[in-house]
Amino acid sequence: MRAPSSLLHTPLRLGVCALLLAPCALLLTACTTVRLDHARRLMERPDFAAARAAAPEWCRDALKTINQLEYQLEAK
Repeated sequence: MRAPSSLLHTPLRLGVCALLLAPCALLLTACTTVRLDHARRLMERPDFAAARAAAPEWCRDALKTINQLEYQLEAK
């Protein structure tokens, strides 16, 4: 007969640990967040000031469109 402390190292214990850790692993990988921040990335470019000066309405419309599309992606 086994001593009680040796029961802690049985394959059953390993199986129970695996069953408990598997949902945790799934939760950590399933809850990923993607930050969509392309408008800010474009505004931080060194040539953005020149683009804004040359075509301010076009830049405004493009950035608003990017923000709206990112919002729709994040809502899914």
